Amino acid sequence: MNNNNHIKGPGFLKAGVIATLSAVSFTANAAGSGLLEEIIVTAQKRAQNVNDVSIAITAFSGDQLDALGIESSEELIAFSPGVSLAGDIGGQRAIFNIRGVVQNDYADIAEAPVAVYVDGGYLASTQAQTFGVFDIERVEILKGPQGTLFGRNATGGLVNTITAKPTEETEGYVKATGASFDQFRLEGAISGALSDTVRGRLSAFTNQQGEILNNIYEDGAGPDTRLGSVGGGQDGYNDDTVAVRAQLEFDIGKNGSVLLSANIADTTKSEGPYQVVNTTEIKNSNGGVIDVIFAADDPLGCDTIQNGGCIDGNFNGDPFRPVQGGDFNGNFDPDGAGRQVNKDFAFDDQNQIESEGLAVTINYDFGGVELVSITDYKNFERTVGLDSDQTASPELVFQSFGDIDQFSQEFRLSGERDRVKWVTGLYYLNVEADFIQGLAASPTAGFLAGEEVNTIAALKTDSYSIFGQIDYELSDKTVLVGGVRIIREDKSLDGIVFQNANLNDRVIEVDRNGISFGAASFENDQDLWSAKLQFEYTPDDNSLYYIGVNRGVKAGSFNASLFGGFTPYDPEELISYEAGAKLSLADGKIQLNGGIYHYDYTDYQSFSFVNNTSTVSNEQATFTGAEVELFYSPNESWDIILGSSYIDATVEDLEVADGVFRDTTPAFTPEFQASGLVRYNWSLESGGSIAVQLAGSYQSEIFHSTRNFTAHEIESHFKADARISWEDKADVWSAVFYVDNLADSDHGIIGFDVSGFYGTSQISYAKPRVYGLTVQRNF
Repeated sequence: MNNNNHIKGPGFLKAGVIATLSAVSFTANAAGSGLLEEIIVTAQKRAQNVNDVSIAITAFSGDQLDALGIESSEELIAFSPGVSLAGDIGGQRAIFNIRGVVQNDYADIAEAPVAVYVDGGYLASTQAQTFGVFDIERVEILKGPQGTLFGRNATGGLVNTITAKPTEETEGYVKATGASFDQFRLEGAISGALSDTVRGRLSAFTNQQGEILNNIYEDGAGPDTRLGSVGGGQDGYNDDTVAVRAQLEFDIGKNGSVLLSANIADTTKSEGPYQVVNTTEIKNSNGGVIDVIFAADDPLGCDTIQNGGCIDGNFNGDPFRPVQGGDFNGNFDPDGAGRQVNKDFAFDDQNQIESEGLAVTINYDFGGVELVSITDYKNFERTVGLDSDQTASPELVFQSFGDIDQFSQEFRLSGERDRVKWVTGLYYLNVEADFIQGLAASPTAGFLAGEEVNTIAALKTDSYSIFGQIDYELSDKTVLVGGVRIIREDKSLDGIVFQNANLNDRVIEVDRNGISFGAASFENDQDLWSAKLQFEYTPDDNSLYYIGVNRGVKAGSFNASLFGGFTPYDPEELISYEAGAKLSLADGKIQLNGGIYHYDYTDYQSFSFVNNTSTVSNEQATFTGAEVELFYSPNESWDIILGSSYIDATVEDLEVADGVFRDTTPAFTPEFQASGLVRYNWSLESGGSIAVQLAGSYQSEIFHSTRNFTAHEIESHFKADARISWEDKADVWSAVFYVDNLADSDHGIIGFDVSGFYGTSQISYAKPRVYGLTVQRNF
C-alpha cells in the first residue's frame, strides 16, 4: 500500500525566502525562524501535502507573501515561472497568463481561461482578478488544465487563494508600511474564540498611494489648441483602497463546522496610467492593415502608409502628419517612458471598483466520508474612463461600466478506502452581467463631435456540472488518477447600441430615446466535458514522477464590441500532454522540479483589439513548453532559488487582415522567463535575526496584440528587488526595509493599438523604483 510518503525538502528557511517550486513551498517569518513548514493544499479538492500532488504547483504561505512584499494578486507573477501578466486600463486590471493561455478581453462580461478562486468561490469576471492580498493563509497557482475538479474555465490553470481562518487562540497583528509616492498601507487582523463552539476573525486593510505620473497639460496650449475635458489634466497612477473581511465559525458537534464570511472592498484610482507612443499603420492595396510601425521610423511622416506611399489617415485631406514622428495632431509624449504625461482627460478619481461577497461553507465528517458545501454570492461593479488617445488633444474618451452578480453552490463528497481515494460533487453557477462600453467625443473632436456611442449588453449564464475523480493505487509505488466533469451551460445575451449627446466626459450617458441600432439577442447553450488520466510513480521518499493527459474546455460566449457587432463564439477545447518530476537531492539540501508539456487547441479563443474595437475569434493553436525550478540551501545561512520556463506558442493562420493569414504568438506570452533569489541570514547576539535578500526576474519580449505587428512588441526586461529584514527574539516585532525595481527599469507592461484613430498606441510602464519601510506588531 502507498503510505502517502511525501518528498522531503530542504530543512530550513529564513527571512521569507520562498521556494516557488512546482511542488514544494517553505515558510518563514520576517527574518527567519529556521523552521520548515509543510504546506497543505487543496489542488485536488482534498487536503494534501503540496509535495504529494502530481500537478505543477507554486504555493505561497501567508508568511511568504509578507516576506516577499506581495501586496496584490498580480505581484505573484514575478515568482512564478511560466506565469506572466496581461490586463488593461494601464495595469489597473491584471489578468493571469499561465503557459501562454490568456484571453485579454477587457469586457466585463468576459471570463478568463485561468480560473481564480477565493475560499472556494469562483470569480466569474476578469475584473475581479485584481485584488489586494491581505491576511492570507496561502495562495496556490496550479499550471495546466484544472477543469475536472474546478470547472469549465480553467484550461490554462488556476489561482486559488485561501484566506486566514478564525483560531481558537486569541491572536492578531498590525502592519504599517510607508513608501515612495506618499504610499501608506495599514493592515491588521484579530482572531480568537468567542465561546467554546464559536470563533471569529476580522481583517482589514487600506492602501493610499499618491500620483506617480506628472501631467503637464495646459488647456488650449499647442500643438493642438482645442479645449480639452473640463477640469482635466490631473496627475495620475494612484490608489485609494479599503477592504474588510469578517468571519464566524461554528462547530457542529465534534465532526463538523459552519463558516460564515463576508467581505467588502472599495477602490478609487485615476484615469488609466497609460502613456502615448506614436505609431503608423501600413495597409495593403485592399486597405487591410498588415503592419504597424513606430512613427519615428517613418521618415516621410505619413498618416498611413499604403503601397509605399502616404495616404490620409484621419480624413482631413492631408496624407502627412503635422510633425514627422508625431501623432495625427502633432503630439509627442513629453519624456518617453518617464513620469511626465500630457493629456486632457485625466482625473485622479476617475475609475472605481466595488465588490462585496457573502459565503457559507459547511464541513462535516460522517466517518470516512467528508461533506463540503460552499454557498457563495459576489457582486462586482467597475466604472472606467480612459483618455483613448493619451494626448492633450480632445479626441475620444473610452468609458465602461460593469455590474456582475454571481451565485454558486457546490456540494462535494470525498473519502478513501483500501487503495482508492475519491471525490465527487455537484456544482451550479449563475452569473448575471450588465455591461456598457462606449466612446464619448468632445464638441471639437473630429469623430463623433459632441456625441457618444454606447454598446449595452446583458449576459446571463446558468452552468450545471457533475464531477468526480479517483486515485487508485496500483501498487505501493504507482497510482492511476482518472477524473471527469460533465457540464451543461445555458447562456443568453441581449444587446443594443445607443447614440446621443455627450454632455459630461466623466459620466456615461445613455438616452434610450435617442438613436439606436444593432439590436441583437442570442442564445448559446452548450454541453461540455473535461477529463483527466494520469499515472504517478513514487520510487522512494525523495522522488515523484508523473505523466498524463488532460482535456480542458472553456465555454463559448459573445462579443459585445463597440458600435455593436454582437456575435457568438464557440467553446475552446484543449488536449494537454504533460510529464514532470519532483526530486529531493543532496540529503534534502536541494529540491528540483521540472516538467514538459504540449497543448493542442481546437477553437482557441483568440482576442484581437483593432482601433478601439475588440473581438474574440476561434482559431487553432499549439503550445509546447518546459519549466525547471531549483531550491538550494547549502547551510543554515544561505538560501538560493532559481527558476526558468520556455514556451513555443503559436496561434495558427490568424487572419490579421482581410485575406491575410499568419502564424502568431499569443499576446503577453514570453518565450523565456527566469527568476532567482539569494538570501543570507544571521542571528544577533541579542537573540533576534537579520536577513538580506536580493531577487530578480527576466522576461523575454512579448507582443501586446495577437496580430504581432512591429510596434506591438514590448522589449525584454530584467527587474531586481532588494530587502533587509529584522525580527526580535520573541516574534513580536519585525521590520523590513525594501527597494522594489532596484535599477528603476522603465519596461513596458501592457499596450493597446489605436493607430487608425489617432496615429498612437497606449503603453503602460513599470512602476518606478520604490523605497519602503514596513513595521509589524504581533499579539
